[in-house]
Amino acid sequence: MQAKALLALAAVAVTATAGGFGLRHRSETNVKGGEMGARQNASAAASGAPIARHFRGPELSNRAAYIPAQCYAKTRDEGGKTHNGCFVCHQDSRAPNYVDDGDAQTELSLPRYATHNRWQNALEPVAPVTLSDDELLRWVRTSNYFGADGGLQLVRALTQPPEAWDEGHDGVWNGFLPDAWFHFDAEGFDSDPSGKLSGWRAYASLPTPGMFMPTNGSAGDTLIRLPPEYRQDESGLEDLAIYRINLAIVEAFIRRAAVPLAKTDERTLGSDLDGDGVLGSATKVAFIWPPKPGRPFHYVGRAAALDAQKDGWPVAGLFPRGTEFLHSVRYLDVQNGKATMAARMKELRYMRKQRFLNYGQLDQAAQAEAREKHKSPDKLKQVFANAERGVTTGVGWLMQGFIEDAQGQLRPQNIEETTACIGCHGGVGATTDATFSFARKLPPGTFRDGWYHPSEHGLEGVAEPKRADGRGEYAHYLAELGGADDFRSNDEAYAKFFRKDGTLDARATAELGRDVSTLLRPSASRALALDRAYLGLVRAQHFEAGREVTVGTTPQIERELTQDAPTGIDVAVLPPWKRR
Repeated sequence: MQAKALLALAAVAVTATAGGFGLRHRSETNVKGGEMGARQNASAAASGAPIARHFRGPELSNRAAYIPAQCYAKTRDEGGKTHNGCFVCHQDSRAPNYVDDGDAQTELSLPRYATHNRWQNALEPVAPVTLSDDELLRWVRTSNYFGADGGLQLVRALTQPPEAWDEGHDGVWNGFLPDAWFHFDAEGFDSDPSGKLSGWRAYASLPTPGMFMPTNGSAGDTLIRLPPEYRQDESGLEDLAIYRINLAIVEAFIRRAAVPLAKTDERTLGSDLDGDGVLGSATKVAFIWPPKPGRPFHYVGRAAALDAQKDGWPVAGLFPRGTEFLHSVRYLDVQNGKATMAARMKELRYMRKQRFLNYGQLDQAAQAEAREKHKSPDKLKQVFANAERGVTTGVGWLMQGFIEDAQGQLRPQNIEETTACIGCHGGVGATTDATFSFARKLPPGTFRDGWYHPSEHGLEGVAEPKRADGRGEYAHYLAELGGADDFRSNDEAYAKFFRKDGTLDARATAELGRDVSTLLRPSASRALALDRAYLGLVRAQHFEAGREVTVGTTPQIERELTQDAPTGIDVAVLPPWKRR
């Protein structure tokens, strides 16, 4: 995916301090402060332990770490045929996403520094581990989130953080403390061992086409949590019925579709949920945008009293301030001969919306970024970051992550590792309020209306989503790319969905239309090969060189790009929601 940077992929560099977050601009600079790596290496050397090579001290080893490896995928082959995987991220955007970077499919515009591909693990993959199937399965089936007694072992480690993790030198972990128990009821609500609700709710969504499909290496889940006010009645008492309604409002305005409700008395809530102009009995949250003048519609319970300008009100395409997401990326297990989600986590990713920006503010920010890009095309991306609190996206969100150490335990990501996350979430045309998954949540009418954890129910039998032009979304991706992953290395899926002449097999795509798992689920042998490849990365601890793995045909990836060159793609693919 050769990308033109506009907002999130605009030229910037990361600056870190031990204090809060903010934006600053300067030319091709890099992360400052953040002595985490130096302290860890000094501590390791003193103890005789191996020096942790995954920390590079105060400087980023790749100053364009926010531009993902997929952006270096070859878009033309030796025969001149084009391969467009760029459209998955870079699209004509829908307000309030004003990035509008569909032209990145056709024109390569990157900061000069970023024309050299520094994702060495994609260019020269690390050797996979040589564990037997039984040893590998024991490894992936061992949780690194829960301890042997069922407690949260990462939280225990963070409660008294090692010096290497303690950016603030105060003996306290000042970042996110994971508090999901992954114990879900029939509606997807999570609770701790005592039965107390954590506020997290699991939902199932269709993976974004590309490297996030399990056939390309990982299984994942996502949880959402709204702030306490959205989970409480007007008096401040926890109220699950209120929480269901507020989540339904969020779903309706992110997915831009009506969401059914249990029969609800609108008069007690003071909110016209179904949009019929009367406060009566509602059985749905209607999606009506722009809002009807004079319509009494708002979040309910204690959230109704929040400041709409500061905290947000029901807006198409925007979450309220304080919304949180928790996303685990996991190994693949094999049960009864079928690949499935493993207990072991590769990563645990966290997002929190710190600031609510309205349509006008987001539009102004995108225009300012575009002007800056035009004026200084070689500047690198800049955001404030902190090793404990995380990295800001520039559009109101904070991102933080945990990743495996060489022994398989979860540890905080360093600044460079988290910087790699903001390229996609900091602003590309495909996102909805800087996120991907919630807009892709399985809709009402599917299993449990989409509110469940993927470990409870897979995607077997789920129909392929349709684009506005009527084509299946995944089949369209396969056809445009000419493969099943961005680097066209997934030979298993290629053999299944393509004929020898490179065209799609009609029978296989028809089956895909009825059941997305025919593409998404790898074979047992491929799943284990992918696990071995990734575990090789974990043992090496060089995530600054990339964390994607490929198994199969040699990855089609460029080492060097030519600035402002055409990609070879003549016509940009429209986003799924748009017709020509």
